[in-house]
Amino acid sequence: METTTTGHEDPQDLGRAIEVVAGHHETHEQRHLKERIALWLFIGGDGLFLLMELFMWFYLRALNTNGLWRGASCTSAHACTDGLGNTITHEVNKASPSFTIIVAGLSVAAALLVCLVERAARNREGKSATGGVALLSILVLLGAIGVQCFQFERLPFTTIDGTYASSFIFFMGSTLGHLILLSFVGIGLANRARLGRYDDGSWFQVRLIRIFAVWIAASACVLAFVMSLFA
Repeated sequence: METTTTGHEDPQDLGRAIEVVAGHHETHEQRHLKERIALWLFIGGDGLFLLMELFMWFYLRALNTNGLWRGASCTSAHACTDGLGNTITHEVNKASPSFTIIVAGLSVAAALLVCLVERAARNREGKSATGGVALLSILVLLGAIGVQCFQFERLPFTTIDGTYASSFIFFMGSTLGHLILLSFVGIGLANRARLGRYDDGSWFQVRLIRIFAVWIAASACVLAFVMSLFA
């Protein structure tokens, strides 16, 4: 089967015609719908994990077995014992909320930058615009990862200093893991933008990344809110 062109066809229409000839009968919109469904299923599963994290935090905080949420009842006269049998003789200090808030803020900034990349791709502003903003989003994400790693070094407790300490560190690890995953996806986004893959108006993939970035920013803010206000 042969196809002829006049040299004036729209690139997207020509791409669809080639796909039909090659036997791929789904349009870009149909395939993108399936991709969005798959992404929302992934986010739904991750959302359930977030709900379990929140349940764990508030359940352990309310239960406060033997006063070991933060060891409020632990004194030199009434010492408590941690998970390894070590003695706790003081209340565990709260972690500074500043680093947690900064990480959440940088996550939101990165998501907003990805939104700008999507808008630039929709408007066909070219690889200079999409690539530059995508690279900036990577730098912001790397900054968030750096701040989160730095916070690990500044904690006034370890994982065995009560359930508050272990839960707080678990939340930090969860946020860090999501930021690393988004950074990996963002590197691919920046590279494709640099190569001009979105210059023809192919913004569907960017929308998927934007949805994922907004979800990670939202989950990071929820965890930051809980860690800062419900110690």
